[in-house]
Amino acid sequence: MGDFNYQYKDRRVDGTLTSAPVEWTDLLDDYFIDVFGEDKHNTWHSGSNSGILDYIFCSSNAHHLVTSTNQQYLSPAWTDHELLGFSFRYQDANGRGPGNWKANPFLACNKTFRKALAEFLIDSEARLAEIKRFSTPQQQWDWIKAEVKMFIKQYQMEDLNWRKQQLHRLLSKRNKMMRHKKTRGLVFQGLDTVNQQIQSLQHSLAEIEILKAGKFWREHGEKSPGFLKRSVVSRENRRSIVELRNPTTGDLCQDQPSISNIATNFYTSLFTPEALDSTSLSVIIRNIPGHLKLNSEQQESLMMPIDVEELLTDSKQTRRLSSPGPDGLPYEILYLVMKFPPFHDLIQLVYNEALKKGKFPPSWNESVMCLLYKKGDPAEMKNYRPLSLANSDYKLFTRNINRRIMEVSSNLISRHQLGFIPGRFIAENGMICQLLMEDAQRKWSIAEQQENDPSFNTLDYDIGLLLDQEKAYDRVNLEYLRKVLGKFGFPRPIIKCISKLMGDNLIRININGHLSTEVAKLRGLKQGDPLSPVLYNLAFEPFLLAILHDRQFQGYLMGTARTKLLCYADDALVFIHDSNDLTRLQLHMARYCAASNAKFNNAKVEAFSVSGRDTWDMWDGPLSQMGITHLHSVEDDEPLTYLGFPLVQSRIQRVHFMGALVTKIKTAIQIHSGRSLSVVGKATVLNSLLLSKLWYILRVTPLTQADFKQLRSLAIQFLRRNIFPVIPWKVWTLPKDKGGLGVVDIQIQASALYFRWLHPLLVQDQDVIDSHPVSYLLSYHIRNVNGYPHHQIPLLFPSARRTKGLKKQRTGTVDMLYRTVDYLPKLFDAAPINSATAMALPLQAAFYVPPSSSLVVPLKVKEMMVSDVFQYDARLNFVHWRDTRDPSLLRWKRAPSTVFRGLASGTLKFQPYFLPVCNPAPVVDPGVSFAPLVDQFCLHDGQSLRNAQASAKTFRLSVLSSVEQPLVLQNVSAANWKFFWSLSLTYIQRNVIYRFIAGCIPSRSRLHYMMPAFFESHNCPVCLSPNETASHLLFDCPSKEKVWQGVIFEFLWPTTSITDIKEALLSLDFSDIWYSQVKGIHTESYSSPCLKYG
Repeated sequence: MGDFNYQYKDRRVDGTLTSAPVEWTDLLDDYFIDVFGEDKHNTWHSGSNSGILDYIFCSSNAHHLVTSTNQQYLSPAWTDHELLGFSFRYQDANGRGPGNWKANPFLACNKTFRKALAEFLIDSEARLAEIKRFSTPQQQWDWIKAEVKMFIKQYQMEDLNWRKQQLHRLLSKRNKMMRHKKTRGLVFQGLDTVNQQIQSLQHSLAEIEILKAGKFWREHGEKSPGFLKRSVVSRENRRSIVELRNPTTGDLCQDQPSISNIATNFYTSLFTPEALDSTSLSVIIRNIPGHLKLNSEQQESLMMPIDVEELLTDSKQTRRLSSPGPDGLPYEILYLVMKFPPFHDLIQLVYNEALKKGKFPPSWNESVMCLLYKKGDPAEMKNYRPLSLANSDYKLFTRNINRRIMEVSSNLISRHQLGFIPGRFIAENGMICQLLMEDAQRKWSIAEQQENDPSFNTLDYDIGLLLDQEKAYDRVNLEYLRKVLGKFGFPRPIIKCISKLMGDNLIRININGHLSTEVAKLRGLKQGDPLSPVLYNLAFEPFLLAILHDRQFQGYLMGTARTKLLCYADDALVFIHDSNDLTRLQLHMARYCAASNAKFNNAKVEAFSVSGRDTWDMWDGPLSQMGITHLHSVEDDEPLTYLGFPLVQSRIQRVHFMGALVTKIKTAIQIHSGRSLSVVGKATVLNSLLLSKLWYILRVTPLTQADFKQLRSLAIQFLRRNIFPVIPWKVWTLPKDKGGLGVVDIQIQASALYFRWLHPLLVQDQDVIDSHPVSYLLSYHIRNVNGYPHHQIPLLFPSARRTKGLKKQRTGTVDMLYRTVDYLPKLFDAAPINSATAMALPLQAAFYVPPSSSLVVPLKVKEMMVSDVFQYDARLNFVHWRDTRDPSLLRWKRAPSTVFRGLASGTLKFQPYFLPVCNPAPVVDPGVSFAPLVDQFCLHDGQSLRNAQASAKTFRLSVLSSVEQPLVLQNVSAANWKFFWSLSLTYIQRNVIYRFIAGCIPSRSRLHYMMPAFFESHNCPVCLSPNETASHLLFDCPSKEKVWQGVIFEFLWPTTSITDIKEALLSLDFSDIWYSQVKGIHTESYSSPCLKYG
């Protein structure tokens, strides 16, 4: 089935088709049957053109199972084809169940529904008053929800039936109109009205079907990344479970009752708590120091009463189209119910009793569990992630409690845990790991390059362990959680509330639309619950604290920072220095498991050498005892991945990583290459859907220039497809207000993402930098690599960069920082540095070689500092050249005298910022400060780097602000470019106009110049005029002139000339193009006719 792009019935005399090979048509004729036969009208419409281009063929041996066919007109906003369908007798062995009912959230935007719901709620007040006499507030609230649910079910059924009936009637009417060929002129007068009515009904029905399918469908034109990603975006996670393995017999079960029974037994076992070891529990709890405790003010903030207005605000801010729980009421509908004033007192009472007394509506203890496939064997239950779908009113409560706990927990949870804590950034752990690996690799490389180095025998053999927990969230023992929360100082009422929220639950598992029997959930946190992430962090914190506070545990030492572990939620990376560290880690793991019901899966623990060197001989015994059989190193072909970042340790690993990344992008490019997109549409697809796969990785992972070139080549290939002559890459990457297409330059974006790490290194004081783990390690690493006391020196002065102790080094984090700072526009000439800063500079940063000079600077100068040849006069506060007889100059041989003579003769010149410190001046600030140099960086908005936000957008705009705009694009103002991008044009219209402005029209003269072998003449092929230019091709050729004269006659003021139109298009200024029916009015909205016909 599909769009054949030709009419199957158009045959030649010999029986073949005009547009298909004989072998294909013979195959169709011999083995397949067109299910529509002759009962079909035109399936494709484009303007005044139409035809039968779409077909559904069925194999001849199954054609008898086709029971009926159906052809439907579809909204032109969706497609220019009609919908073909057929009914086929097919029986699914298991079939899909009805699933969990949910109300249509779009009803909340329907005025008729809102009015009907309001009337229903008013009518229910009297019945609610009767119920209040013999029920609790919690039961009353559940009764209201149940009544609303019944009302919506009835309303949806009646509304859906009406829409389907109306659509069926209109489609039948349209089909009759299409068949009346003889009176088509009369009939077609009413066809547009019928089409519009069909489109409106189809849009409303499509929204309902999308919700049923668990999919989201939004089309807003080619400038919307949501539309361009897919017409229909299916959920990433697999929803159908075909078979499961019985854990007892090992047999694969495919029938629905057996599958449901296996899942029920699995989660019954998983959610049943195991006995805790009281000794281990006491030891683990004691790991929480006394100062990590909530104060009275924080405790009071947790117990503040919940207000209805607070709940209504939360309901409006929640993510739209989220899946509701068993009651089926989404946030949009719940908001309308909770907004009803007579219910406010009841709602406030229910929520505050839940907070202070742990009393919940019965529906809050019910949820539906969906199983989302992760990876591995899909027949194994452990390879599915359980996602609990709780009721929306329950999630409003837990969302409120979560916000309160988050506000007071940031000081309780160590900075090594980055998961789900506001202000903490997942890439920080990736960067720390990258820096530790580079530091260890550097130590080994230096020792290996220096033969007979005695330090080689004292090198460390540090390793990293990526721990793996089995069902981390689902195994949290609630008694253990209560103890932990109590130790952290949480109030007893909120501990009771949390314990009942997570423990008194009945869950039904949704498998293929069938709901299982109830499973009692007696331990674990609910995945998908707003409260679960912060609760897990608190539960996991004692284990992390046990390692962090263990004085016998060393971890990895870099500078003065000792890194023992990194953590994001349950993903923990532990750094092991020696076998004693490993023994201590096993002890802490065993205690934590005995105290909390956690379970570490050692078979899935991944170990890697921090230095990259193969040190398995050293670690064979200790790791084998843990069940770890492999140590990842440079000997492996593929890199390990931590939090999505590749831990590249060798060139081969980088090649494999880049190969996989390129393949992934190529696949995505292939999917989107078939789209009919304008130049701006291509730019949107590339930025939002293709290159976006890189941005997360590039926050940490350093890439070589060759890697960036390879990725840029992929982008260019996608952009240039079906465009010749090509638009230059520099034009693609210009901002749209400068006439570019806003494509994100990959290398600039990589540096923009690194700007987050660079910014604090430049603008913050050293004591602030040293207080932040990432900034300190970056500062230390830069100083260690270059051998300078200040990390700012190699960042600010490219000539001062060096790799101390290494002959050759792979591209690393420091190289990415260099590229980032070098992109920023800057001019240091006017920087008012002081004498102390001048003395701290490398000598090369103090002078430069004028273009007229032929002096060769000695190589020794690269190693020299200003303080090596200059001397500071404290009395007069200036620096001067040392006495040429100073013995300290002898170690540099002839280099000082060469520099001195060069400066004296003018063949070397002082840098403008260095020259003032050579003259006496009053003492202002005696300390070393690079702030005057940093303040010389030029940002796009004139803001200083010190006051700017470290955002990727700020960096990109600052870099692109210095890029020169091509001359052909300078004729268009920023306002006119903005107007042009906002116009509703077809992709062909937009392409032609833009390429005309950019000078990329394939005129014969240009083609002849570029490919004379293929285009032998530059003459116009229509009128044979010499030298066919872009202007001639589009406007001046006699045949084109007639078309433009017709456009002017039909739409424009008679005095308008073709030259006026050309000039208007080249400047995108249509103020002088007058629309013929609106005389004397200059308005941009009337320029579309000339664009359309252009």
